[in-house]
Amino acid sequence: MRIALFTDTYLRDVNGVAMTLGKLVGHAAARGHEVVLVTTRVSDEPDPRAAAHRQMRGIPLPLYPELQLARGLDGRARRLLAGFRPDVGHVATESTVGLSGRTWVLRHGVPLVTSFHTNFPAYLADYRLARLEPLVWKYLRWFHRRSALTLCPSRDTLEALSARRFHDRLRVWGRGVDTRLYDPARRSPAVRARLAPGAECIFVYVGRLAAEKRVDFLLDAFALVRQRAGPGTALVFVGDGPAAERLRRRAGEGVHFTGFLTGVELAEAYAAGDVFVFASDTETFGNVVLEAAASGLPLVVVDRGGVRETAIPGRTGVRVPVGDLQGFAEACVALLRDDALRAQLSRGARAEALSRQWDRTLDDALDAYKEAALGELREVAT
Repeated sequence: MRIALFTDTYLRDVNGVAMTLGKLVGHAAARGHEVVLVTTRVSDEPDPRAAAHRQMRGIPLPLYPELQLARGLDGRARRLLAGFRPDVGHVATESTVGLSGRTWVLRHGVPLVTSFHTNFPAYLADYRLARLEPLVWKYLRWFHRRSALTLCPSRDTLEALSARRFHDRLRVWGRGVDTRLYDPARRSPAVRARLAPGAECIFVYVGRLAAEKRVDFLLDAFALVRQRAGPGTALVFVGDGPAAERLRRRAGEGVHFTGFLTGVELAEAYAAGDVFVFASDTETFGNVVLEAAASGLPLVVVDRGGVRETAIPGRTGVRVPVGDLQGFAEACVALLRDDALRAQLSRGARAEALSRQWDRTLDDALDAYKEAALGELREVAT
């Protein structure tokens, strides 16, 4: 099968969308499929796993400078796609590369698959642009309405899009996790001492340091935790972003920052923790929550969004109502004081992660491509 994949973010960008699509390209190649990849410019070298990789130059996105706005398909990209003659086109993002890819796919009669990864409309209020939310949702409905299938990372996302009057050809395409990389066996006293010197219990957050991730909420909740549990507690922020400097200025005793970590360093940071905390209420899935589960960390999250598929009460973690600062702090303190419950949830989190293997998840995407290419979409349990 010949697959054209269009995305405004890709490997070298630090986010779950880029990571997922990178795994998809490698998996498709390993299964004997050819992929032509059209992205913004993300590296000096193209992805060697793709049959061809055209990188479009762009400028940083004003509200999200880690991402770029490209002008759209240039002549080289169009000639590449025309010669490739894809069986299916997957438009993975809705910005300029995705939009120009959508136009090319539809104009050339290629079956279109889209995917919905990021709830950007929900971010707008955090940047004083809430008035634009209805217009953005209108654009997203228009963008996806001509796709044979729209792939959603979680049941929660699928239901949210249905409620927003998207088309009815929505399907859950979940996520996997590398349980060899993210493993409780990587726990190390030396790493704990480096991340949070002298701490007896370490709460860990991993992700972008930005308003939409509710990182200020975590800082406020941790202040309450430390009041009740004492100076032996620490909160480690792993990641970077536009809120980093403000958080550092606000942070009190026991709060530590690592900046971006990747690979083994990131896996060791997860495993060094005792509890994973995540307060974002806009996640379509939450890859970092699954990575934390694979690392054996009990989860404390807010009760909204795709994170609920990994944070399962009584089995892997605790869900707290959105905005309930006292409840979030109380859940953290309760886990800190109950060694048996923490151990139970740790085992459950690891077991849940072991059931989420990438190969099966990525095969689901390839199956969706085949159905779209053949025009034989089947009913699936979503």
